[in-house]
Amino acid sequence: MTISRSLVAAVDAKQIENVKITIATAQARQRIDNTSADPDKRKIVQELDKYKSGLADETALQLSEDYEKGAILVFYFAEQLKGLEDSGFDVASSMKEMILAFDPAKESDRLSQSADARKRAMAAREERKKNPTTSIIVENPVTTRLVEIQRLIDAKNYVQANSELKQLLTINPNESRIYYNLGRVASLSAESISDLEKQKATLLEAKVAYENVLRSATPRTDAALISLTYVALAKIFEFYDQKGYAMALYDKAIQIGDVTGGAHREAMEAKARLLKDQ
Repeated sequence: MTISRSLVAAVDAKQIENVKITIATAQARQRIDNTSADPDKRKIVQELDKYKSGLADETALQLSEDYEKGAILVFYFAEQLKGLEDSGFDVASSMKEMILAFDPAKESDRLSQSADARKRAMAAREERKKNPTTSIIVENPVTTRLVEIQRLIDAKNYVQANSELKQLLTINPNESRIYYNLGRVASLSAESISDLEKQKATLLEAKVAYENVLRSATPRTDAALISLTYVALAKIFEFYDQKGYAMALYDKAIQIGDVTGGAHREAMEAKARLLKDQ
């Protein structure tokens, strides 16, 4: 029970942080592309770094609150989940390695280790109550709906999330982020399906959605989203034991580089694992 509660709390906290970082990073890149002056570009980067630092503090505070409610392994799992927030289908396959790597001594001092971050986050919360400010994330209808739908995904209400994503897609048929979330919802849904044929059909939906991300992508599409998509597709090919295709897709993600919010590390580790198994 402790392991389950801690893992769920860690996934929720890291997912919320990751979604906000992904959106903010994509919008920052667009602002930089539309800016010619170097000082203005540096200012945008500084704003983004400050925003990400604040999100990390907020996550530490949320983890602390979950820890104090009994999820005493939440910090450990949050640390293990770095880079895997959007991995969806293969989190369960990593559980054995996570448990084997557990160091009890390190977990005994987690609250004190995060004390400074918690203080900053609590101060930031109070400041937002007194002086509400505009978020660095520029709101638009798609971004707003994706954040709202993310709450359904966090609650594992995949049927409703899928339905609302499809409705959003009818209005925005070329929005890569919607396709990616449709793929992720299908991948997450497949985890709990015991019937092999139904699981395959759901994974096929995920595969088509991820392929549509690449089809609808433009030179301005966030590189992190493309990186995550290549890795998500590779995992599906791995599931079907088509390791050659999977390897090629991992290479595509690696070629993009270690972009913020991307899946470079995961692609590197997966490629190394596949080469070892040959």
